[in-house]
Amino acid sequence: MIAKEKIKTAQQIFEKVYAEYHHRKYTVNDPVHWLYSFPDKGDKEVVGLISALLAFGNAKAFNNKIAWILSLWRFPSKELMNWSRNDFVSTLIDFRHRFVSGIVMAHLLYGIRRIIEEHRSIGSCFYKHYKKSSGNLWHTIDNFTDELRKSADCSLNFLLPIPKKGGACKRVWLYLRWMVRKDEIDVGCWKFLKQEQLIVPLDTHVYQWAVALRLISPCSLNAKTAIYLTEVFRHINPDDPLRYDFSLCQAGMLGMRDKIIYDERKKE
Repeated sequence: MIAKEKIKTAQQIFEKVYAEYHHRKYTVNDPVHWLYSFPDKGDKEVVGLISALLAFGNAKAFNNKIAWILSLWRFPSKELMNWSRNDFVSTLIDFRHRFVSGIVMAHLLYGIRRIIEEHRSIGSCFYKHYKKSSGNLWHTIDNFTDELRKSADCSLNFLLPIPKKGGACKRVWLYLRWMVRKDEIDVGCWKFLKQEQLIVPLDTHVYQWAVALRLISPCSLNAKTAIYLTEVFRHINPDDPLRYDFSLCQAGMLGMRDKIIYDERKKE
């Protein structure tokens, strides 16, 4: 159990970081900003999934790749329904984002198309698995990603995590944060989930904040760590454990973590 003093100190610091950095102007390099250009819920679901799964490596690089994919359609949830697998493959043949080839990306997009064809929307598909999993979100993600792989008829190697292997599934939890929470940053399309159910998308910056504040000991960034760190955040904010996720990431990326912690400790 974490000492109450540590929880109180962390909450005070996190609230100041939240007040400073939890604003739209800081989304310019964050993949969530792609969702803001699409008012339709179905489009947000598609754009969010593509953006979250490609959000690894250098932010400028992955944002350029996301922009290229999204330039293919004005209304992606409807227009991609007119594309065949060969259309996706021929269009994306020269695409590459680090370990992800254009062929794999084409299979993902075709898999998304088939999910929508079968369930009418990504949200409806996810909800089906959520109900079948009795509300267990880890099982839901496991089953949803399995169906997406089957729909794509491809392993979607690296692009799509396999939760049963024990990884933190950071990019899928990031997608769920966008879909479930609703505020200035997150779009909140899905009402069947509650924000207190979410698990921290285990970003290195959030992890480093937790280590620096001695909320967690140094450890591997896996599912167990994500679950433990989420419990820590639930002690701080039970109704919304991911309240500070975006702002802590932004402050960390801007190199402000050590200064903020140092300034707060000087006041003690």
